[in-house]
Amino acid sequence: MTDREKAIEAVMKFLGDNTKRILLVKGYDNDAKVRVILSCLNKEFDKGIIRTSSMGDISFHITRAFNKNLLPSAVKSTANYTLGSMTVNINSYTGHTKNNPRGNEDTFTLFHPVQTVLDDSKRYENFLNDLKNTNSRKIILSTTNEWSIKDWSIENHVDKVFFYDVENDNPEIMRNLRNNDAV
Repeated sequence: MTDREKAIEAVMKFLGDNTKRILLVKGYDNDAKVRVILSCLNKEFDKGIIRTSSMGDISFHITRAFNKNLLPSAVKSTANYTLGSMTVNINSYTGHTKNNPRGNEDTFTLFHPVQTVLDDSKRYENFLNDLKNTNSRKIILSTTNEWSIKDWSIENHVDKVFFYDVENDNPEIMRNLRNNDAV
C-alpha cells in the first residue's frame, strides 16, 4: 500500500467514524496532504468551510497541490467557490473577516495551515475558541512547515492524529529534510 493510499484510508475512516470529530493531519508533503484531504472531503460532503491563516496564500496552496487553477488568485470571504463537487467558503481564522460561518451538521471545516498559531499563546487560545465554536460535523486541521513546530499541545484537543508518511512515495522530501537537519 502506498503512503497516499494509507492517507486516503485514514482520512476516509475518520470521516466515517461518528465518534470522532476533529482530525489533525501532520506530515512533510504539504501538497499531498491538501490533495488527499480535499479529495476525501469531496467524496463525503457537498459544502464546507476552509479556514486559513493567510487569505493571500490559500489559492496558491490548493493550486499547487492539484497542479491546476481551482481558485482565483485572490479569494474573498464573502464569496463561495466550487472545488470538485463541493461549494466552499474560505475565510481567515487569524484576521477580521466579514463572513465567518460556523458550519453545521452538513458541512466540514478545514483549518489549513495551522502551524502559525501553535507557537503564539494568544493566537493559540483564540484558535482553540474557534475550534470549540465550530459547528461542522467534521473538522480537519492540516499543518505545513512541520519541522518548525515546537509545541504539539494541539494534539490534546483533537480526536485523532494522522501522520502522512512520505518515506515511500516521496523519499526526496525526507532526504532533503535530513540533509538540512530539519528532521
